[in-house]
Amino acid sequence: MSGEEVFVAIVFFLAKGKKKLEIEIKSVKRNWSKILIGKTYNPSFPYRAQGHIDPCGRGKVCLTEEGIEYIESLIQVLPLSRTGLTLFKKGSTHSFDKFLRSVFKKATKNVDIADTYVAGNIFDNLLDEIPKTIPTRLLYGSDIGGFISKSKRFAREYNFQTKESRQFHDRFLIVDGKGYIVGPSLKDAADKKPATLVVLSDLDSKKLSDLFSDLWSGK
Repeated sequence: MSGEEVFVAIVFFLAKGKKKLEIEIKSVKRNWSKILIGKTYNPSFPYRAQGHIDPCGRGKVCLTEEGIEYIESLIQVLPLSRTGLTLFKKGSTHSFDKFLRSVFKKATKNVDIADTYVAGNIFDNLLDEIPKTIPTRLLYGSDIGGFISKSKRFAREYNFQTKESRQFHDRFLIVDGKGYIVGPSLKDAADKKPATLVVLSDLDSKKLSDLFSDLWSGK
């Protein structure tokens, strides 16, 4: 998390998630642990966090509705450990997309995606968060609307390749060697039904990466 995001999270904690409860900035500073957080407090954080918080008095800030929704979405989707199962309730499409966008945003080496049914909406909802220079491959089964046409435009700006294959059924992705098993297709995950996402161990991630390589090469 960025410094301003941590600032909002501490305000959320001190305000017990309540909007408009006045929190002193010096109280946030007292609860700021560089050892736990991994970064030093910066006086600019309250200004950079505006929108999620608002000034509400001299040296005081209050949570906004956007700030509450943001922190609650993090609480819902952040895994409790590096590996394990994360559940997304029916109707939490935004939280699901936000989780994957945060994963894609941090990619530094490569992204591989296998999805059976794809649509054009995944570019604006998810894939445009991947850094443009990161090699990205997407293996798909069927285009149910707008994917192929948008993928050509997307590839003009991004390091992006696609390949059609009917040799797989499960949906998964690998980002910088870390594997994720995804229950539903990315185009509408957690919309009308609950969704599951499993973060794999390093060993299982390697197996998944090998499977993707085999599928991509047509083995």
